[in-house]
Amino acid sequence: MAWGLAEFDAERRGKKEGYSAGLSDGISQGIQQGISQGAQQKTIETAKNMLTFGDSIEKISQVTGLSEEEIKSLIK
Repeated sequence: MAWGLAEFDAERRGKKEGYSAGLSDGISQGIQQGISQGAQQKTIETAKNMLTFGDSIEKISQVTGLSEEEIKSLIK
């Protein structure tokens, strides 16, 4: 079956739209991952600061949401 110009253009448009959608999804996922990593880093910095001020591991856990084991690993 021979392809006409219309079918070729439709396929090319479909591929271009698929590529654009995939690229957009990838960028969105990358941004979300970066935000998540940044928030986690900020939480760790807060826990370290609280340790410096002598706050208890239990209090730090309540404030940051980190587990006591995660906080203890920051002390080392």
